[in-house]
Amino acid sequence: MKHVDLAPLWHVLRPLLTEHGFLTIICGFLVVMMTLSFYRFLRSINPALVGFVLLLVVFILVLHWSQTRTEPALLKPAMDWVVRYMPSAAPVYQH
Repeated sequence: MKHVDLAPLWHVLRPLLTEHGFLTIICGFLVVMMTLSFYRFLRSINPALVGFVLLLVVFILVLHWSQTRTEPALLKPAMDWVVRYMPSAAPVYQH
């Protein structure tokens, strides 16, 4: 078996892996692929389960936005109303 030296390839890839834009593209691609495969899986199941999963995802997203306030500007008025009824984030204590 012939030995292949991957050191030159690593020197090329290493700077790319530290770039935020490159990582965003890679993560976006993986999310799209996972979403498509998950959708195909859910499509073969009961439609009520698909609706439940979608509602669960939206609920988790709203909870995250209410804690971090990272919602899109378009949804800010709606989140301002929702936040009144959600638990507030725990204070961060610094030592």
